Amino acid sequence: MTEASSHWDQLHNHRRFRPQYPNDHVVRFFMASLGLFENRPARFLDIGAGAGRHCKLASDLGFDTYGVDTSFVGLQHARQRISETTSRPLLAQADMSALPFADSTFQLVLSYGVFYYGTAMEMRQAIAETHRVLIPGGRAFVVLRTLDDYRFGKGRKLEENTFQLDIADTNELGTVEHFLQAEDIDQCFAAFRKISFEKTETTSANRSRVNSDWLITVEK
Repeated sequence: MTEASSHWDQLHNHRRFRPQYPNDHVVRFFMASLGLFENRPARFLDIGAGAGRHCKLASDLGFDTYGVDTSFVGLQHARQRISETTSRPLLAQADMSALPFADSTFQLVLSYGVFYYGTAMEMRQAIAETHRVLIPGGRAFVVLRTLDDYRFGKGRKLEENTFQLDIADTNELGTVEHFLQAEDIDQCFAAFRKISFEKTETTSANRSRVNSDWLITVEK
């Protein structure tokens, strides 16, 4: 078991770290993708499935659903959550940088808040794996952190825009995180045929913290 797997296993043992409802931006991605692949249900992969909230939604919407995560505990909860769905997703323990699937397997790929956990090279490997497993014309939705996020700079600097966090006010103490500026996105996703992205921000703790993310949609 890797250190990262152990970290997320511990968190998934607590209900508060197993959100029940899908993210609004992910819902929009699904709804915009429903009519794109009409011959048969689109094959969908959630990289970093966690406790399965987005896999359950994908399955409920009729996608042929797969999910991977480094956390075995998270996947156990995901299986329980989606055990009553008509089409049970295939869930597997795997790292984002080494997906256990053949080339050109999926029409849709999601990675919600996962690829930034690691170095710049690890993020690029995960993006390359996303490109590899998508079919030509397939789409992916990836959420990454911006330099405006309040976590940026809070810890030991490992490389440019990469820090091992030392803040204890989140569930991320000790994690390695890489942050992107807008100019980095086209370079990181250069292998894709189409790239579009937006920025979203929310505040917490009486507006003292800013959670800042890139919402990136790409097409192979």
